[in-house]
Amino acid sequence: MASGREISLTRTLGNFTVTASTTRAVPVWACDMLVRLERTQGHVYSSQYFHSVKEMMRYI
Repeated sequence: MASGREISLTRTLGNFTVTASTTRAVPVWACDMLVRLERTQGHVYSSQYFHSVKEMMRYI
């Protein structure tokens, strides 16, 4: 995240998919980059943004 590069990693097991990616933050977030966690299981989709990978790891 310190480099400012946008990257993405996706893992799938059966019908469950998890994608973690970095993205540039809009000014309201008061930081340069965010981590986005996307989860899909069948027809259910969720997406959550975090300030850091450490914060995301506490969530999952």
